[in-house]
Amino acid sequence: MAIIPARYASTRLPAKPLIQIKGKSIIQRVCERVQQAKAIDHFCVATDDILIFNHVKKLGYDVVMTRYDQPSGTYRCAEVLSQFPMVTHVINVQGDEPLIDPAMIDQMAYHIIEQTGLKIGTLIHRIERLDDLVNPNVVKVVISKAGEAMYFSRQPIPYVRDIAVDQWMTQGIFYKHIGMYAYTSQALLAIEKLSAHPYENMEKLEQLTWLVNGFTIQCLETNLESKGIDTEEDLRAVTGMIEAVEG
Repeated sequence: MAIIPARYASTRLPAKPLIQIKGKSIIQRVCERVQQAKAIDHFCVATDDILIFNHVKKLGYDVVMTRYDQPSGTYRCAEVLSQFPMVTHVINVQGDEPLIDPAMIDQMAYHIIEQTGLKIGTLIHRIERLDDLVNPNVVKVVISKAGEAMYFSRQPIPYVRDIAVDQWMTQGIFYKHIGMYAYTSQALLAIEKLSAHPYENMEKLEQLTWLVNGFTIQCLETNLESKGIDTEEDLRAVTGMIEAVEG
């Protein structure tokens, strides 16, 4: 099952899921991408707002109303999961990524359906531009030989000593995190019970709490890319990408 958290409140872009890009809302575009994924048998939008709820319902997609005070999309997914006791695996697709490729969703789904117990997966992409490496809105990750996340940060990691930042990418491989998660239902319900660790509060990255508490996050590398919409600049960039394709 895929769940698309869609929160109304946003400091930088209020009512973000309802923003229109070439005649379609952001949340509609995300739903259309998820619908194209071959490995997803069912999906729904999880929202805290009646306007988003009614909009998605009118589009003909399944939508569930969740608490307004949920701290993150993960908690919103866990709340929805409680209404689907037979579901064993969940894909959390960000509601602000209208460019998400259905193949990325399938990659996550095919991985997680083979897992049992407390398993979490996510996607990573090799950083190819210095702008992404130094942008705090692009989350970086370092991984082990087994492909498991060791740490996530908004800062460039690993740090390269005695080398100018503009030369860092010549020294090794850097990865950015694509914020889509796959969980076994058991893992999702377990991390819902965790209290935020100081690392999470400092970096504003919930997955750090999971790592500190001993959960492993398997990172699957993808050659595909997506771009979330967090700022007006992001919105302009994504709009330009969509216009380039749709005309």
